[in-house]
Amino acid sequence: MVAESLTELEAERERVKMQLADLGDLRPGSLVERYRKCGKPNCHCAKPGESGHGPSWSLTHDSKGKTVTKVIPANLVPQTREQVAEYQRLRGLTRDLVEVSEKICDARILSQTSEDESKKTSIAAQLAGDVAAEVDSLASPDQRRGPRLECVRHRRRQRS
Repeated sequence: MVAESLTELEAERERVKMQLADLGDLRPGSLVERYRKCGKPNCHCAKPGESGHGPSWSLTHDSKGKTVTKVIPANLVPQTREQVAEYQRLRGLTRDLVEVSEKICDARILSQTSEDESKKTSIAAQLAGDVAAEVDSLASPDQRRGPRLECVRHRRRQRS
């Protein structure tokens, strides 16, 4: 997988948002074609191998934990199919939006972590420079610092 820059990820998020704004009429559910037998013994639907009366179209979906079924007139079946497809598109775009947003959050965390590490490295380098300058000043040929100089030399030898 190619690592994407924060700018590329934000641009992708904007593309997904624009696609969401372009959604048309939508509705959840499954559109089902049904055939029924009326129960009259002399009707053609009662003969063996007959599919029954129909088709009649039903749109079924879940609402608040209950299954809801609506009868769809045959002339509105194409429109209803488009609405169900648009709902599926919404779900896909929502999934895409969450995915790219998660990548943006992760990229920002990595960016912040890198900045923090960079600051730590910078502070450590500055401290190391300050310590080196102090050691150099202690190692200067100043006789007043004789005992301290021996202590510094001794510590340098221990580290080596």
